[in-house]
Amino acid sequence: MKTLTKLLQGIAVAATVAPMAAHSQDLRVLSSWSESYAPVTEVLDPFLEKLEEESGGSMTLTRFGPETVPPFEQLDPVSRGLFDMLFTNGAYHYNDTAVGMSLDALDGTASDLREAGVWDFVDQHYQDRGLKLIAVLYDLNGYHIMLKEPLGDDALSGRRIRGTPIYHPVIEALGGSPVVLPGSEIYPALERGVVDGAAWPTVGAVGFRWFEVADHMIRPSFGQVGHPVFMSLDTWNSLDASTQETIARAAEAYEAEAVENFNQVVSEEEAVLAEEGMTVTELADSYAEQLNEAWYSGVMELAAEQSSEAIATLREMAREAGLAP
Repeated sequence: MKTLTKLLQGIAVAATVAPMAAHSQDLRVLSSWSESYAPVTEVLDPFLEKLEEESGGSMTLTRFGPETVPPFEQLDPVSRGLFDMLFTNGAYHYNDTAVGMSLDALDGTASDLREAGVWDFVDQHYQDRGLKLIAVLYDLNGYHIMLKEPLGDDALSGRRIRGTPIYHPVIEALGGSPVVLPGSEIYPALERGVVDGAAWPTVGAVGFRWFEVADHMIRPSFGQVGHPVFMSLDTWNSLDASTQETIARAAEAYEAEAVENFNQVVSEEEAVLAEEGMTVTELADSYAEQLNEAWYSGVMELAAEQSSEAIATLREMAREAGLAP
């Protein structure tokens, strides 16, 4: 933590001496994942390239990863303008606000969020915290659970499954016992038998080589994975109206492109996993029918513990717009 504090202090001093974002529009982009997570290079980087292209070369964006600031500590330095943009998942800053995390429980595209007013509601919520929502890049393929052994008739009964709190309702609905571990410990935990499986987005097993220690993946998947892109509100307000309009227009257009990019990544990963011997293990219908409701209710109830009023409003908006399963 002392090292991180010194790093952020150094960035703050540099920003004071030469406030690049305000004048040259040279923006620093923080990512919650390294390049081992394929969406960084296959979804985020094309978005950054699009923004640079749409700006006519007047804006450059440089990406930094979790080696710079740990994933769960990234919201604050971006809100304070020490970095200009953030590519993350809402669950990573649950202790600050759970509104972003709730997006993973909804049933719809970013366009649907905009039409229902949910996108603007989330945007305003984060603006009150010093951040401007730029885009919601959705992976509609959602989440799944990887297993060392295939499913039986009793689903996950008696099995220990790695999962942060957001996964617990699904794991428990399938009879499993949740074990909280950071993503970096999934491989050794599976390898040593500390856990019998691990919950994660459907993208990731190839880059992190989890197929070496888990041979099966549960289907159907559940939920959808939101990757909100935020900008420091100070940075946003420092940009001229034309640049703001360019970013907003390009971001809205890219939200649809991102869905296709995620689909391509998932398709490529599934092909590699098949080659490596990982197979699909199907849930019995009686359990599969519980998945989406367990996910939605679990995510929303957990989110309400942190941001009760905002989540109550968002749930009502989602219900009226048909975005709740």
